Amino acid sequence: MRILASMKKQFFVALHYLVLFLVTVSNSNGQVRFDRVDSVSAFINGQPLSNSWSGGINYPMFNAIDLDGDTVDDLVCFDRVNNRLTCYINDGSSNLSAWHYDPEIASRFPAINRWLLVYDYNCDGKKDLFTLSPLNPACIACYRNDYSTGLGLRFTLVDPVLEESFSTTTFPIFASGVLIPAVEDIDGDGDMDILGYNSIPDGRVILHKNESMELYGRCDSLKFSFANACWGNFAFQVGGANEVGCFNCPCRTSSTPFLNGTLEPKVEPAKRDDTVTSIFALDLDGDLDKDLLVGDISALTTLMVRNGGTPIVALMDSQDVNFPGYDIPAVFNGFHYHAYIDVDNDGLRDLIVSPNEYENKSAQWVYKNIGSAASPSFHRISTSFLQDQMIDVGENAAPVVTDYDNDSKPDMIIAGAVYDTATSGYRTSLFYFRNTGTTSAPVFDLITDDLANISTFGYSSTIYPAFGDLDNDGDKDLLLGTEDGRLQHFSNTAASGNPPAYVLAAANYMGIDVGNNCTPQLVDLDRDGKLDLVCGEKNGFLNFYKNIGTASAAFFANQPSEDTLGGIVLQVQGFADGYAVPFFYDSAGVYRLAASNMDGNVYFYGNIDGNILGDYTLIDSLYENAESSRIRFNVSVGGGDLNNDGFVDLVVGQSSGGVSLWYQHDGIAAVQELNGNETVVLLYPNPTQGQLNVVVNRNAFSGSPLVQLFDLQGRIITQHVLMNDKLTIPTGELAEGMYFIRVVSSVKSIVRSFQVVH
Repeated sequence: MRILASMKKQFFVALHYLVLFLVTVSNSNGQVRFDRVDSVSAFINGQPLSNSWSGGINYPMFNAIDLDGDTVDDLVCFDRVNNRLTCYINDGSSNLSAWHYDPEIASRFPAINRWLLVYDYNCDGKKDLFTLSPLNPACIACYRNDYSTGLGLRFTLVDPVLEESFSTTTFPIFASGVLIPAVEDIDGDGDMDILGYNSIPDGRVILHKNESMELYGRCDSLKFSFANACWGNFAFQVGGANEVGCFNCPCRTSSTPFLNGTLEPKVEPAKRDDTVTSIFALDLDGDLDKDLLVGDISALTTLMVRNGGTPIVALMDSQDVNFPGYDIPAVFNGFHYHAYIDVDNDGLRDLIVSPNEYENKSAQWVYKNIGSAASPSFHRISTSFLQDQMIDVGENAAPVVTDYDNDSKPDMIIAGAVYDTATSGYRTSLFYFRNTGTTSAPVFDLITDDLANISTFGYSSTIYPAFGDLDNDGDKDLLLGTEDGRLQHFSNTAASGNPPAYVLAAANYMGIDVGNNCTPQLVDLDRDGKLDLVCGEKNGFLNFYKNIGTASAAFFANQPSEDTLGGIVLQVQGFADGYAVPFFYDSAGVYRLAASNMDGNVYFYGNIDGNILGDYTLIDSLYENAESSRIRFNVSVGGGDLNNDGFVDLVVGQSSGGVSLWYQHDGIAAVQELNGNETVVLLYPNPTQGQLNVVVNRNAFSGSPLVQLFDLQGRIITQHVLMNDKLTIPTGELAEGMYFIRVVSSVKSIVRSFQVVH
């Protein structure tokens, strides 16, 4: 029976979800182990980078919180481009280089939803977390900081939906993914209040007052009441510029039906409120009440609104639409986030302004506080806080390892896209980091941010490079996968021994088109001495193009030899996309596959040699939990032997523009396990009509394993404890289609597929 391509892909989608459900993978099971490496030096413009491999930053929210229990605030960065949390330990030095990336602490945090704010709501000296609710996307959740000396940093969900009382009724406190509240002691009574918005925007700010002090005489509760529907007696300009629409405005509300016991008239809202998006409360003039800094989704500036009232009765009376107007105003694309943190350890909190969109380089602006704690005054000292200490190529970092300059040392080429404010578009290019160290101790130095002048071709925001000698002339040619699903072929025209010189030879190489987001790799997969081509695609599948030409004249049909290579589909559950990126590598003579996708993880597959067009076996993943997740693009994987130990190492690119290094721990041990898996479970005949024989090497399972029969929906049809090496399962009553056998014990779990025909 021949399965049509579309039906086959649907089957593999179901298989993918089932296998991920059945097979528990982690980086501690001993099958595949890569250790994160942060000690490799990297330089840009001759300057060493202190956080080279921290993964880049695009659209961050910064918060200060003590992560290691030393009573000194460290730094947490939540990047909205890929929902990635990164942590930086404070070494106490009096400069902007005091912050050191620590990749392990982030695993102590709960899943952060859309934004992150911190505040010590219970006054125990430890800052707690506030984020969008995991239960309701229009509400706020609170996680209590339960750090202890013995257990370290940990958080406990206190309330998934913060609520407030209004008259005799209780309502959730409104927030959203773009309407980000402020958590502060607004009225000066010692407990944490919340400034937020109407669910139907009308430009007003609402005060959700915490009644903890009034009710209990202490600040350790989250007991809110709806206190004021027009806090500060002002309103933003709705649907226009980032400015105040009116001071001394009449109070009104459109989301809460009653105010002071009377029915309020409904307000006709603007169709799109592009003003009230993020508010940040702080005292800017030393009068003990809270002023506001506001970011606007359609503005390039920060709005400051001054509070001329008191902590109890706020009265906004003036504004600075280009804050800080007395210095260099924060002007860049995307509505602004703000953080008030002592970034240089001089005892005074400084101001950080960062973007929510577009700006992905040089947009983390730091304003040093040259005033006082009571009355700050800000002077800009940096436009690339933390970014200037790491490898960051903008967005969608796609790394490959290759000996670019033919000096027998592995170099690194990273594709990236930097948003260009001048053209309101992306400058997509290749960043060339030359290895100026040794074969066993690499040092990477940025030589150019536009290798082969790729930016002049005007490709969209994602490209993926692959290097290989396609014409057998002793140098490596370049293939670029582009967002339209095609390949661009650049021939290396340099004479032997000279630096590569790339010339565009074919703008639609071999007529290959995988649909969207072609992610190529050149690899001799069938070991016939000719480079084959593997391309991932947006839909999450891997396509195999066998080289049907010669070693000196590669040729590929425009249709893949196999469009679901390995039976692998890397779609993310709930979405039709996966953005699969393949990296096949040889470890001790055996092929393995590392494949990344948009859920932020890298998956490892075996059972490849001698089974190129068969189903590969999922054996492990790089992260126990995905390090990041995003709807559009996410991680990319490449690699090579970076330290000359004979094992292939990994370079993982982030959508936030940076990369991380992973050295393979013990490649030979992992390969031996993979070889054993190939014959541990055997199914025959396959396809089957009346019965299926399951042959199992029980020694690999350390006892009598459980054999389970599943359908495509993951339902168990039958299961048996295997007492011998062979089990026969009747299949005559099963409907035609695909099924799965899972053999599982306490030490191993293997899934095999089979087909029933009648």
